[in-house]
Amino acid sequence: MHKVNRFLIFLLIVLSLGKAQQLVLAIPAEEGFLTPFTYVTGYPGYNLLSLVYDTLMIPDINGLPKPWLAEQVRVTNGGRDWTIRLKNVQWHDGKPLTSDDVKFSYEYYRRYPVVSRFTSAVRSISQIRTPDARTVQISLPRPEGNFELSTLADVPILPKHIWENITDPKAHRDSTGSGPFKLVEIRPGQSYRFEANPSYFGGTVAPKSLVVVIIREATATFQALRAGQIAASSRELLPELISQFDKDPNFRLLRGALFTSNLLQFNTAVAPFNQPTFRQIIAGLVDPKAIVDTVLLGQATVGSPGFLHPQSPLYNPEAGQYPRLSLPQVEQRLDQLGYRRGSDGVRVGKNGQRLEFELLAPANNPIRLRAAELIAQQVRPAGIVFQVRALEPNTLTDRVWPEFDVSKGRNYSLAMFGWSAPVINQANLRGMFHSKPALGNLNIGGYANATVDSLTERLNTTVDLAERKLLAARVQSLVARDLPFLTLWYPDATYAVRPSVYDGWKFQRGQGILNKFSFLP
Repeated sequence: MHKVNRFLIFLLIVLSLGKAQQLVLAIPAEEGFLTPFTYVTGYPGYNLLSLVYDTLMIPDINGLPKPWLAEQVRVTNGGRDWTIRLKNVQWHDGKPLTSDDVKFSYEYYRRYPVVSRFTSAVRSISQIRTPDARTVQISLPRPEGNFELSTLADVPILPKHIWENITDPKAHRDSTGSGPFKLVEIRPGQSYRFEANPSYFGGTVAPKSLVVVIIREATATFQALRAGQIAASSRELLPELISQFDKDPNFRLLRGALFTSNLLQFNTAVAPFNQPTFRQIIAGLVDPKAIVDTVLLGQATVGSPGFLHPQSPLYNPEAGQYPRLSLPQVEQRLDQLGYRRGSDGVRVGKNGQRLEFELLAPANNPIRLRAAELIAQQVRPAGIVFQVRALEPNTLTDRVWPEFDVSKGRNYSLAMFGWSAPVINQANLRGMFHSKPALGNLNIGGYANATVDSLTERLNTTVDLAERKLLAARVQSLVARDLPFLTLWYPDATYAVRPSVYDGWKFQRGQGILNKFSFLP
């Protein structure tokens, strides 16, 4: 009944907003008011945000940084000084975008550390100068090896004339930007409506109207796609549906590797997951390849214990694979740690702690939910119980990453989690693993290793690629040993689109089809 109601909503939206050149796209959850302070997820939330706002640079179709709002980017003083010449760009309200907006934006993110992704990216800047309306000069106290991707190509520029008097950015709802689309309507819990920016500096935007509807269940999403109620989805096809859509002449399939990570995340601050030896036992029981073969029907790349995708230029192949342990080996190790089987077969420690834990999984993600259930089966013969609990995505995030701030702590033992593509594309190892919340702003498991802290700090200030590879390799080796989480897989995504409605989609390396380039010439 709920699915039928949703379909009626979609039909009403399409009929009431019906226009020439309208495209209807589905996303799995609400994404707030789509300002840089209120969007919710790294994907597809940030991707939708990027349709409204722009950055000084942008990852191109291959994930490499190139100038965007910037006409020219010049680096001097060994990577410490950056001079950026801006293009002649206007905000959606017609006012010029100037160097004052850039300076204001970077300083505003530091003044209001609401979104750690952006605050962390601009924290190291020591000075910003604006010698004229189209020139920005940025000084760093030391080189930043990833400054282009993590800051210039990631931090949205805000219109100063709208934000300068805003003291509560999370409550502000004005989404005036400079991007290819203007956000013109939000129907909470139902849809977003965008209109093309007719004077966009990046080229002619198509379609003229974009409606993004919220369909929470994957099955309902693909039913709507097959019925022609939507033309595409931010979701990749479920593996079992690929052949069906491939045989249907009404659809075109776009395929490619995603840098999205899918993790079994440990809370390393609570027993027994605070013991690397226990995490290694779990790693020996969990079989990522079996998960990829069974749940994803082989449509994924098995995860690396060092986290980075094999296609990352900083990937360390010597991080190897997760070591498999036989059941007798696991039994012996658990015995050594003092865990004995109880009368019901579940192991119990000397302190009376049963090896029985809640494993959180997102209710709207059938792949992660199935993977969680398979993991629970894989550990059960050893006397370890993972009780899978499906939660709405926002509820899960509130427990794992409250207020998107790792300094707020955490309220879980185990969770199925993951990070959007930019984390791997930027090789943001400091953000993932540093023990200080201000630097390890993505370290949701509370992992702490002083050597990793030092190495990731050096990595962030190293420009030479060969040296960066060496530092990143050492970090990955330590992470593969300590196992703050298990990287299970990276999707090999397949998207189905209706080319008769719109056929401008472009697959961005590591990211998928929801990107600026899909709507530009």
